Amino acid sequence: MLTCSNCGTKQNSGKFCEECGGPLEMEQTAVTADTTVPVNPPSEGAQQSAATSTSAVNAEQGTKQTQETVEAIKGGLSNYWSYLLELVKNPTTAFQTGTNNFVNGLVTLILFAVTYSISLYWLANSFFKKTFGGFMEESLPFFEINSRLVFGIIIILAITLGSVIAITKLAKHTDGFKTILAQFGSLVAPLLALNLIAIIGGLSSSIALTMIPLVISNILAFVIIPVLYVYEKSSQVNNKGQKVYHSFLVLIMITVITYILGNSILSNTFEELEDILYYL
Repeated sequence: MLTCSNCGTKQNSGKFCEECGGPLEMEQTAVTADTTVPVNPPSEGAQQSAATSTSAVNAEQGTKQTQETVEAIKGGLSNYWSYLLELVKNPTTAFQTGTNNFVNGLVTLILFAVTYSISLYWLANSFFKKTFGGFMEESLPFFEINSRLVFGIIIILAITLGSVIAITKLAKHTDGFKTILAQFGSLVAPLLALNLIAIIGGLSSSIALTMIPLVISNILAFVIIPVLYVYEKSSQVNNKGQKVYHSFLVLIMITVITYILGNSILSNTFEELEDILYYL
């Protein structure tokens, strides 16, 4: 719509007003009012309420995750306990375990090394306190001694397991590393009871109650079990094969490798232990 700038007459077209001849101008439409409703910033109380709500949600999620973790740990311990009880009742079931028990077998071997070393530590510590109790109240350094003992025992376990794997493969058995470790660890599982008895003996300063279970545990873990395992696996491949020679061979292999490493790694470990005890 055009509007005369002189008289205000409105008309649809043309350059000049039909009434007075004045120039026409385009009529300006009214600017639409801003209907946007201003948003008021949240009050301090609302901000605190929102922060509290967020903190409560985070705390609830953290509590839920903690509970799930605790339940998972409880479930794992329960399963491992059932696993141990089954093997103590019938160690032969170790030959039926597979890769699904790889972690259980690995944990068992670690526990064997730890419990073996702790029993020796408590026996040595008991005699240390009896001998020097009147002069000092300190105990033998727990971590320094046990870390070296555990390291030495793990090396011997690794030598034993490696020899078992090598001779099992020589016998042309198809079991893989994880299966062999799971089964070997399962066979060692009942020996944890002997190590626990040895720990009790160490705490009570009883040489017999400590050393007899440890000697039996040592012979079974590093001699009897490897021989029996290789014999069983060789028999599965060929019952009329060289299973006896394979059994003897694994024992010879363990002895030779342990002797060679014993002159280097293991001897250094025991020398460090002697130095620790000397400077106490």
